Amino acid sequence: MIRSAVGKVMWVGRATVFLVGLSVILAVVFGVASVALGANGNPWILGQSNVATAITVLGGELGVDGPMVRLTNNNGGTNDTALSLGVQLGEPPMMVNSDRRVANLNADQLDGEHASQIGVNGLERVVAKSDTNSYYLKTVTALCPQGKVAVGTGANISTDVLSYANHVVIDEIRPGYSSVYVMAYEHEPTTTNWRVEATAICATAP
Repeated sequence: MIRSAVGKVMWVGRATVFLVGLSVILAVVFGVASVALGANGNPWILGQSNVATAITVLGGELGVDGPMVRLTNNNGGTNDTALSLGVQLGEPPMMVNSDRRVANLNADQLDGEHASQIGVNGLERVVAKSDTNSYYLKTVTALCPQGKVAVGTGANISTDVLSYANHVVIDEIRPGYSSVYVMAYEHEPTTTNWRVEATAICATAP
């Protein structure tokens, strides 16, 4: 009876080893265990998905003389990057602990504002252009963004046919005004296409 029980245990053991071996072979051949093998406590598996529910830390007491991690993508396409960061909506994709400038790091916006909109007191240059044609009278208004007022103005005519001094009228800047109005006209008829431009220098309203 004991011999029979031991035989059954050995058979179950051999079957278990066989099934585990078969599972590993299937994982290598078909990749079905790619996620499991790359989970917490296991090495990263390149070219496959890896799962972690705890932070992975790379460091050392003396550090590294130069970059600690270097990612290089040599693909010949036009939409390739060396790194892609994805987070939930509303969360920052990256955290840093230094205020040092990063060379060659470009940004289109800062706090939601374009570079042309950032300055002392939020200084911003707004240019408005009229239609380009030969019509004798043109008007255009440069309007400051909401919350800003005009603190400077300018005007321009896009052709030498007209005399700037005799044909351009600019609205005066008044406290609290948020726009600049420019009017241009010609005394003599012309077939030359031209336009007038208005410029407003805007700043955050006090």
